[in-house]
Amino acid sequence: MKQSLISKIININSPILITGPSGTGKSQMAQKIFNRSRINREQFLVLHLASIKEDLLESELFGHRKGSFTGANENRLGYFQAVGKGTLFLDEIGELSLESQKKLLYVLEEKKFTPIGSTTALEFQGRLIMATNKDLRAMVKAGSFREDLFFRLSVFHLELDPINKNKEKLLIDLRHQFEGMKNLYQKNHLKLGKEIESLMLNATWRGNLRELKNCLEYMVVVSDGLELKKEDFPEWFMSELKPNQAQSENDFISHFPQDFNLALESFEEWYLKAMFERFSGKVNETARVLGMSKTTLINKAKKYQINTLQIRARASTPKEGPIAA
Repeated sequence: MKQSLISKIININSPILITGPSGTGKSQMAQKIFNRSRINREQFLVLHLASIKEDLLESELFGHRKGSFTGANENRLGYFQAVGKGTLFLDEIGELSLESQKKLLYVLEEKKFTPIGSTTALEFQGRLIMATNKDLRAMVKAGSFREDLFFRLSVFHLELDPINKNKEKLLIDLRHQFEGMKNLYQKNHLKLGKEIESLMLNATWRGNLRELKNCLEYMVVVSDGLELKKEDFPEWFMSELKPNQAQSENDFISHFPQDFNLALESFEEWYLKAMFERFSGKVNETARVLGMSKTTLINKAKKYQINTLQIRARASTPKEGPIAA
């Protein structure tokens, strides 16, 4: 998912669809879009559609008038009216029935809704952000999701990747969640440690951010030292490590000398070369990502005879592609 797309759509009035596996942070993304938008002083309301019974959903969304059905003892505002000019986040949009999908499509197309028991249509003035972990395209093919609604929602679509797909972002999330747990349980002395980071960066994380957060919370609570240890991992985490991880670590270590100082130097050379290749030989960008001063990085590049100009030239050379017919 491109960050530039997020910055371009934060202020649009059209509906935004956020999809991705469970635990990838769809709710947090919706909140982030709202917080960065021009309407962040308006309402931000959240409705979890899967938790609402079908016969109550219309009332929750559109509201109702007193006496419109048994138990309607007073007028009630629905979410579409209560949100005003703010943002309404509808989570688990894939749980809507076909009939409810039809009514939602009407609101999206006409910008109007009618409370139960009323004959007067009201204007929807807010913005909708919707999310689901379901494959809506597959649901359309199966006939359980309206094709016209799918096309309406997929104009501005953010697809969130599993957290293990981007190691750099995973490391940022890992450290952020760790700091949060330290503060929550008043264990600010705790350190994460490189070994623990390495294990967590190479884990599968089928539950994504939610699973990562749960794992860190457990470890912070049970840890009784100054640094997290392998013994602090919950049993389920150790059993879910990638089967070939231990072998991969042994293969990796075998590339370096056994002498500790020589191994550190050898690793530093390998690591800096890899980082320069990743960032196309750009010294400023590489230094920023590594948290290192530009002068220090240049000196290390000279020490290991890393030709950044050559790397930049190679990165900027167009790769040959197929010849057009």
